[in-house]
Amino acid sequence: MKKIAIAAVLSLMTPSVALAQGMPRMGIGTGLFLSIVYGVVGIALLMIGYKIFEWITPFSVNDALSKDQNRAVGIVVGAIFIGVALIVAAALG
Repeated sequence: MKKIAIAAVLSLMTPSVALAQGMPRMGIGTGLFLSIVYGVVGIALLMIGYKIFEWITPFSVNDALSKDQNRAVGIVVGAIFIGVALIVAAALG
C-alpha cells in the first residue's frame, strides 16, 4: 500500500520536476497533436508488422482467421500485435 502511495505522489510531481529542470511547457494543443501523430504511427507500424507476419507464413492468415476460424492463428496474431505494440511504445516513449 505504501509503495502505491509513493508511486502516485511521484507521478503527480513529474510535471513540476520537468518544469523545475527548465524543460519547456507543452500546451494542450501540442500534446493532443503529438498524441494523434504517435497513435497514427503506432497503428501504421502494427499494420506493417501484421503484413510481415502474413508474408512469412506459408498460408493465408486472413483465410485462416475468417474462413477457417482458426483460434490458434488468432491467438498468435494477437500476441504479435501485443509484441509490436510494446516495441512501438518503448521506441516512441
